[in-house]
Amino acid sequence: MKKSLNILGFLVLFLALGFGVGTERLGNFFIRLGSLTAQAEKAAPITDNLKDLFVELSKQTVPSVVNIYTTQVINTSRGMGPQAELYRQFFEQFFGEEFVPNVPQGPQSKKATSLGTGFIIDEKEGLILTNYHVIADADEIKVILTEEDREQDGIDAKVVGGDAEADVALIKIKTNRKLKAAVFGDSDALQVGEWVMAIGNPFGHGHTVTKGIISAKERIVPISQFSNYIQTDTPINPGNSGGPLIDTSGRVIGINTAINAAAQGIGFAIPINYVKKILPDLRTKGAVTRGFVGVNIADITPQIANTLRLPKNTSGIVVSEVLEGEPADKAGVQVYDVITAINGKKIVDGRQLVNMISSFEPGTKISLDILRKGRKQNIKVTVGKRPTRDSMLSKRSSPKNKARNQSLDIGMSVENLDNELKKELGLPNNAQGVVVSRVTPGSSAEEAGFERGDLIVEVDQKPTFSTDEFWELFTEKKVYLIRFRRDGGIGIASLDLSK
Repeated sequence: MKKSLNILGFLVLFLALGFGVGTERLGNFFIRLGSLTAQAEKAAPITDNLKDLFVELSKQTVPSVVNIYTTQVINTSRGMGPQAELYRQFFEQFFGEEFVPNVPQGPQSKKATSLGTGFIIDEKEGLILTNYHVIADADEIKVILTEEDREQDGIDAKVVGGDAEADVALIKIKTNRKLKAAVFGDSDALQVGEWVMAIGNPFGHGHTVTKGIISAKERIVPISQFSNYIQTDTPINPGNSGGPLIDTSGRVIGINTAINAAAQGIGFAIPINYVKKILPDLRTKGAVTRGFVGVNIADITPQIANTLRLPKNTSGIVVSEVLEGEPADKAGVQVYDVITAINGKKIVDGRQLVNMISSFEPGTKISLDILRKGRKQNIKVTVGKRPTRDSMLSKRSSPKNKARNQSLDIGMSVENLDNELKKELGLPNNAQGVVVSRVTPGSSAEEAGFERGDLIVEVDQKPTFSTDEFWELFTEKKVYLIRFRRDGGIGIASLDLSK
C-alpha cells in the first residue's frame, strides 16, 4: 500500500511540474495499472494452490502405495532363469547398467535381490498391483506398507496373477493392518500437459513423491506390444517400477514402468484403462487369455509396397511368417499375404492388428480381408489361444525349397548355420537359414537395418538353406525383399541395391 502511495505522489509531482501529461492520458494509465494489479492478485493464488495440490495429493495417495522387495535363490547350475534374465536385459536397456539384480558370488548358490513399488487396489483382499518384472521368478516377496515399517522384515506376499507380455502382476498380502485402496482414474481422458504425480521406492530409499506433466500419449515402447504407453517427465528411477502415476484428482491413471536411461525426463507408464481390461483375468485365472492366429507381421514400407506391386495407398500389414499348425496356417494364410481388414475394420499397422486379434476370445470366428499377388480374397479363421513366448519359439516354421545362381556385393557377410550358432543365438533346433556375421558401415545392408546375428531365411520369397544358395539369389542391382529372424520373431526388410 505504501509503495502504491509513493507511485501516486510521484505522478502528482510529475503533473505539477508541467511535463504535459493530460488528464485523459493519466486516467487511462490508472485504468491499466488497476487492471494489471487485479491480474497479478488473481494469478498469485494459483501458485499457492499448486503447492497445496501436491501436498494434499501426497496425504491422500501415499498410504495406498507399498514398497516391494524380492529375493530369488539361484542354483549355479541353472542360471538366473528365463524371465529374470529377460528383465535383467530390460533394466540394462531402460534403467542403465547400474541397476541389475544384485547377485553375490558363492560356490553353491546365488541370491538375487530386487526392489520395486506397488499400490493397493482392494483393502479387504489385500490385493496389490505392480509390474511383472518386479516379481518375476522371485522365491520370496516382501511388502513394506509405510515408512515406519522400513526397519521391519515386511509382510509376505504371494502372486495371484501375472502377465509378462503386458508387464503387469497382481500380488496379495494378509495383514490385520487397516489398508487403503487407491482409486482408478480414466487414462483415456488424459491431456498432454496435465500435472501428474508419481510415488515409488527409488533405489530403495522408501516412499518418494515426484511431480511432472503428461509429455505424450500412445507412445510405442519395446516392452509390450499390447499397451500404448503414457510418456511423462515426472522423475522416475529404478525402484519406482510398479508404482502409481496419479492425476490431480488423486486417481491412478498409470503404472510407472520404465525410463529412457540415455535421456532426461522421459519415463513411461502403462495406461490404467488397459490394466482394467486384463485385471479380471489376473484375479480369477492368474493369467491373461488372448486371441491368437499364429502369424508374424511387418508394416508396409514404400519399398515393400513397390516390391510386392501393391496398389497405391494400400493400408494393412504383410504376413512375414505363418506358424505351422496354428489357426492362420489351417485357414490357408500365406507368407506375403497383405491383411487389409479384420471383420471389415481396416488395418492401419501391426500394433492395431495384434491388439484386435488379442481381444478376441479363443474359438471366435473372424474374417480376414487379404491381398494375395494383387487379388482380393477373404479368409475365415477360428481364433486360438495365445501361447507363452517359450512355446511360440518352439513352433516357428522352417522354410523348405531350393534356390538359384550368381552373387552380388550387398554390404554384409553371412555364414552357414550350425548347431553351435543355433545355441549361441538361442534359435530353435529346426531353424534354417544363413547368419549375418558382419554388416559394412554405410552400406545398403546397414541402411536396411540388418544386424550381426540376424538369421536370413528368404530372399525374394526364396529360401536360403546355405551361403551358396543365398549368394545365388542376388543376380542384379534392384530392391530385394528379405525375410529374417531376430529375437524370436520374423520380420521383412527391403535391401535396396539399385543405387
